[in-house]
This record gives sequence, C-alpha cells and structure tokens, in this order.
Amino acid sequence: MPEEVRDPRDLLPLTPAVLHVLLALADDERHGYGIMKEVEALTGGETRLGPGTLYGSIKRMLADGLIEESEERPDPELDDGRRRYYRMTEF
Repeated sequence: MPEEVRDPRDLLPLTPAVLHVLLALADDERHGYGIMKEVEALTGGETRLGPGTLYGSIKRMLADGLIEESEERPDPELDDGRRRYYRMTEF
C-alpha cells in the first residue's frame, strides 16, 4: 500500500510558538531549554516560551511529523541524560 503523501499546507497557519520552535531548530538540534533560550535570542527577548507552551507545541509537532527526537547525544559527561534533543524532519 503506498504511503500517503502529506501536504505541509494542511498544517497552516502555524501558531507563533510552532514557528519559533522551527526557527530555533533550523540550524541545530536542541533540547527544550535550549529551544527556549534560542527563541529568546532570535527575537531579542521579545518572545519567551514558557514550559507549558513549549512542551505542548513539541508534543503536537512530534505528532504532526514536523520534528523528531534525536538519537544522537552529546558526551554524557557534558550533558544531562534526561534531556531530549529535537530536530526538524524532512517534512
């Protein structure tokens, strides 16, 4: 059975939080707190995502196939093993 072809336009309009998360992940994988800090930096402090907004958006984005959890981890001595890293998908 052929795989269903999805149209990204079906997800439009993006919420501001989803747009900012995608922009934060455009150049690198990041964990949740890293996404929060990158959004703040990219917007010059104008936008700050709280944990509820961030992780709610991440949950929806994972379900929609916009992002995925990365299997790659930094050196365990330099990172907390509880962190989950995210990256954009091809979709």
